[in-house]
Amino acid sequence: MHRTRFPFLTSAGAACLSLFLCAGCTREDPKAAAAPAGAALTENTEMLAKVFPGIVRIEAIREQPRDGRLTKAWVGGSGVIVSQEGYLLTNCHVAEDANYYRCYLYDGEMIEAVRVGQDPMTDLAVLKLDLTQRPKGAAPLQVATFGDSDKLIPGNVVYALGSPGFLSQSSTRGIVANPSLTLSENIGPMMLRGENVGMLVHWILHDATIYGGNSGGPLVNAKGEVIGINEIGVVSLSGAIPSNLARDIADQLIRNKRVIRGWSGITVQEQLESIGKTGVIVADVADGSPAASSGIKAGDVILAAAGKAIEGEKEKAVAHYYRLETGVSPGGEFSLDFQRGAAKQSATLKLETRELAQADDKELKAWGAVFRDLTRDLARDARLPEKKGVWIQNIRPGGAAGQAEPDLRVQDVIIGVNGEPVNTITDLITITDKLIPEESTGSKTVLASFRRDGAVLNSVVELRLISPKNITPQARRAWLGIMSQPLTPKLAAQLGIKADGGARVTRVHPGTKAEAAGLKVGDVILAVDGQNVDERRQEDADVLARMVRQYRSGTEAKFSIWRETGENKKTELAVVLEPQPTPVAEMPEWEDIKLEYTARDVAFDDRVRLQLQANLNGVLVSGVVSAGWSYLAGLRADDLILEVDGTKVVTVAELQRARNAVVAAGKTHLVMLVSRRGETGLIEISLKQPLKP
Repeated sequence: MHRTRFPFLTSAGAACLSLFLCAGCTREDPKAAAAPAGAALTENTEMLAKVFPGIVRIEAIREQPRDGRLTKAWVGGSGVIVSQEGYLLTNCHVAEDANYYRCYLYDGEMIEAVRVGQDPMTDLAVLKLDLTQRPKGAAPLQVATFGDSDKLIPGNVVYALGSPGFLSQSSTRGIVANPSLTLSENIGPMMLRGENVGMLVHWILHDATIYGGNSGGPLVNAKGEVIGINEIGVVSLSGAIPSNLARDIADQLIRNKRVIRGWSGITVQEQLESIGKTGVIVADVADGSPAASSGIKAGDVILAAAGKAIEGEKEKAVAHYYRLETGVSPGGEFSLDFQRGAAKQSATLKLETRELAQADDKELKAWGAVFRDLTRDLARDARLPEKKGVWIQNIRPGGAAGQAEPDLRVQDVIIGVNGEPVNTITDLITITDKLIPEESTGSKTVLASFRRDGAVLNSVVELRLISPKNITPQARRAWLGIMSQPLTPKLAAQLGIKADGGARVTRVHPGTKAEAAGLKVGDVILAVDGQNVDERRQEDADVLARMVRQYRSGTEAKFSIWRETGENKKTELAVVLEPQPTPVAEMPEWEDIKLEYTARDVAFDDRVRLQLQANLNGVLVSGVVSAGWSYLAGLRADDLILEVDGTKVVTVAELQRARNAVVAAGKTHLVMLVSRRGETGLIEISLKQPLKP
C-alpha cells in the first residue's frame, strides 16, 4: 500500500493460517512478477505457456483482532482467472479478513480487485479484477479451462502452478497419489471461520511441491486443464480442492455472492463399532430446527439421505451425509431413512437456510474493542438464550471497555446501551456514532448491559476516540543553552584540572545566549556567581541545571570557567539566562484516528535528540499504531513530515488541514515527504480502506 524511496522501509506479511494451509507470505517487490514464465517450464512447455497467463499473484491486507483493534498485515497467495469479465478463483484463506487486493498478472501488470464472495466450507473465494484500470488495447485475459476431476486416477501427471513465496509465477510437477483424500479424526478437522472444510472437500493428494503463496493457484493436468485448486500440505505431499467442486462454488459465488445451502439442524458423527458399520449417528439436534420438529433424536442412525444410501465408513460416511444435506436448497424437502433401536423409520424435513458459522470482525475505536454479530453456532456454543446481542471478540486493556466499571471481558455479549437494545453490530455502531461523532475529542459515559455466565450485568463505560492528554503548563524558569557532564575526579585528573567538581560543557546549542556569550565545548563550569558547581559523580548531572533554575529568566549570571587554551586557564563569562524552551509534553499534538498515527509540533528537545538542522522544519511523528494503516505504509515514530501532497507543513494544524484537503478532494492516496535520519523519501498511504465507514 506504499511506495517509498527508503530502503529500510519494509512491510511484513503474515502466515496466520491453520496447520495445513499453504498461504500467507511476505510481500516482495511487485516488479518480481515480470520474471519470464518460461524460466519455470521444463516439460510440456507449449501447453503450460497457455496456462501461465491465467495465473494471478494476489496480495491483500488482512485485518485480524488483536489488543482490541484490527491489526493489518500484508499476505499473499495465488489465483486463476475463470472469466473474461475478470473473475478469478482463489482460496478463502487467501482472501478472508481483507477488503483490499492487488493482483499481478503474469507479465507484471497490477490491477486492484474486490472480493465477490467467499465460502469457508470449501475454502474457496472469488475476486473480481477492476478491468477499468487496464490500459487501452490491453490483450484479453487468459481464461482457464476446467477439466473433470472425477476422472483422475493415481499416477496421473499434474502440475501445481502459482506464486511460491510470493515470487513470480512458477510450476512444479508431480503425480496424483490419491484423487479423493479425507482427513481422519486422528489428524483433526481443518477449521476455517468456524467451518470444518473436510465436511465437503475430498482433496486431490499429489506430490507436486507447493509452498506458502501457492494457495489458490491451479492444479492442471497434462492437457492444461484446471483439475484442482491447491490448498494444503499433508506431510511432504500436497492437497488440492477438486475442480468439479471448485467450478460449482465459483459459479454460485459469482451469481449470488455466497453459497446458499440447506440446513436440517443435525450434527452427525461416525458410526460406533458396537452398533455397526453402515450410516452415521445423529450426535446432536439443534433446538427449533427442522430435524427437531420432525422428531429426529440424538442416537438415531441415518442410513440414507435425499434418497441415497450413506456411502463409505467413518469420516467418508460423515462427509457423504453433509454433501447430501448441503446439496438441497433451503425450502426443499430432505428425506431421511434412519434406525432407532431395532425399528427403521423415515422422515421428510423442510430445510432452512444454513447460516455462516462466524460473522465478520468489526472494530469500534470508541470502545477499544473488536465485536462480532452472534451467529446460530456461536449462540449455541456460548449457551446463550437468544441470538440478539454483540459478542466481544477482543479488548484493549487501556481502552474504554477494558477500563469500564466493572471491566468488560472477551466473550461478554452487549445487549443494550443507555436503555437502547443492541441486537446487532449495526445497532451498536449507530448508537456509538450518535454519542461519539467521528473525529470527536471528547468522551461520553454510558451504561452498558451485557450477558456473562448466564447473568445480565451493567457496566459504566467512558467512550472516547482519543486518549485523554492532560497538559499542565510549567512555569518558564531560567535555562542555560548547553549540555554538560559531571567533572569526576578521574576525568579531572586526565584533563589536568585542579578542581573539586564542575560541569564540563559537551554541547552549546546554536542560536542561544550561551553561544553568544562565548561558552564552548570543553569548558568546565566551576561556579555560578561564586557558588561552586558540586558535580563529582554521574548522579550529580542535574546540579548545574538546578542552580540555573533558581534564577529568573533574563537575569545575567557570572560563570567561572576552566578552559584549556591560554596561560590563565581560569576565566569568567557573563551569560544572560533564557526562558526554558517549551517541553515536549506541552507541544500541540494531533491523533489521526483513521490513519492510526499521532504527530506533534517539534520541540526544542526533539531537535536536540534527533540532531535536526536548524533549517529543517516539519511535524514530528510521535507515535504510529503497530500494524496500523500508516505503519503498513512505512511511517515510523520520529519521522519528520515535511510536506503533504506537495504542501509544506510546520505545525500539526497545518498537517491536519493538508490531510483533510486531500480527503476532501477525493484523492485515493496521501503522499508525505518525510525526513528520517538525515534522508528524505516519499511515503504513500492509501485512503481507500482507512476512510471507509
